[in-house]
Amino acid sequence: MFAQELRAAARQAAKIEMVKGALWFAVGAAITGITYAAAAPGGRYLLFWGPIAYGGYRLVRAIYFWLNPEALLRKD
Repeated sequence: MFAQELRAAARQAAKIEMVKGALWFAVGAAITGITYAAAAPGGRYLLFWGPIAYGGYRLVRAIYFWLNPEALLRKD
């Protein structure tokens, strides 16, 4: 019973991390899209690759922990 509760709590924590990762990714992509749309044809725009990469990393890591909650419980 206690182990199931811990697994459920770990999966809930992973879901929260998935949302945070998706938000980082979406904000980076949205700002990139806005600057791309505002750029003149052939002009320059900003690629917010940092937030996109960080969000992707957090999202993939959270999906791993959601699928393997025991790995999150063993994590230091």
